[in-house]
Amino acid sequence: MSAPASCELRVSRNDQDLRLVTGARAEIERRNRTIPDADTFQHEALGAGWISDGVDLAAMVAAGADGWDLEVGESGAGASAGLRLLLADLLPAGAVDELAALADELCDDPMPWHAEWVPPVPPALAGEGAAWFDVLVPSVNWRQDDAAADPVAHHRHARIIWAPRWCVVVWTGRTGGEGSKYRTWGLPDRRFEGRPSDGGGAERMARILRAVVRHIEWSVDMVDLELETWENYFLAQAAGDGGLFVGPDFHRLQRHLALLGHGTALNRDAMRTLVRRIEIQPGIPADVRDLVREKCERFLSQSQAQRRAVRQSFDLVANATSGQQFRLAQERADRDGAFQAIVGILAAVFVAPGLIAAFYGANVKGLPGADAREGLWFMLLGSVLAGLISVCLILVVRARSRRPRS
Repeated sequence: MSAPASCELRVSRNDQDLRLVTGARAEIERRNRTIPDADTFQHEALGAGWISDGVDLAAMVAAGADGWDLEVGESGAGASAGLRLLLADLLPAGAVDELAALADELCDDPMPWHAEWVPPVPPALAGEGAAWFDVLVPSVNWRQDDAAADPVAHHRHARIIWAPRWCVVVWTGRTGGEGSKYRTWGLPDRRFEGRPSDGGGAERMARILRAVVRHIEWSVDMVDLELETWENYFLAQAAGDGGLFVGPDFHRLQRHLALLGHGTALNRDAMRTLVRRIEIQPGIPADVRDLVREKCERFLSQSQAQRRAVRQSFDLVANATSGQQFRLAQERADRDGAFQAIVGILAAVFVAPGLIAAFYGANVKGLPGADAREGLWFMLLGSVLAGLISVCLILVVRARSRRPRS
């Protein structure tokens, strides 16, 4: 059985906050040294991670919790099994089955940003007073001025399911940005959202949405940095030896712009998703609605400016391409003209000596030195004089043609 890519369970019981983290998030926290090395956790279904000191899994997921929330970092077979294991005693069996089914369906049927309906709730979860909806979370990563690497734009869908006492968040796998070394995990950071025991399920859901808004803000700001990186690369190409016409990598420039345009579109879709949800989804706290309206208005305005910058950058590449083609055509014409001039000069220089040699070759009577050795010298002397006269005429004509006209 494969373990979920990431799993985080937070339970409040008797004024005590318990936490279980496995997978990639546990590794990140361990690298950041935010947890003691002694709190190691290893489970066949959940994988490696850490758990609150002095607590085992059975005590953590026992029935009767005051409140809890669960985040599964990637839906799939392993995630579904882990979800069922963790929630077996925290929820009724029917509610666990329905919740696992909602998690499994996320990969195949995420809610589009333009969804105009409130999703129905299965009966067992409805008995718990639950509700659910999906959001889109984009990630545009700054390449740290590394113009050789492609911009990174990827996204995840999240399904948020909450009830008065609990909240579950399930994420799809990351889509996009494969193979890049500048790739974030793509999950919002929830460290700044206070204690998990603060508030009920709606407040826990609100903390997730606040984290999503912060993540979108970061992603939108990253597009500005990426556009600056692109522009710096373009200007560096233009300022290289020989200028822009040496041969900048226009294919790479255009590809990078296309990827940045894709990242901007992802950001806008994520904002529209949040705006649509706060308009029609009941149960979202008023402060979260105000936050989304305030932030998304700025995000949409900022992303619209980014879209214009991308379009203008495409025009810049097109103009540079046209200029390069014109310059190359001009250089080719100059080379052809120089070649034709050389050929013309050679032809003019050798035509007169050729005529003289042709006359002597015709055995015409009366030519100087005909039928004698002196004739060879007459022919050579005449050829040299004719060639010099041709060169002088060419120089005179070129000098007169270069004089400014009155």
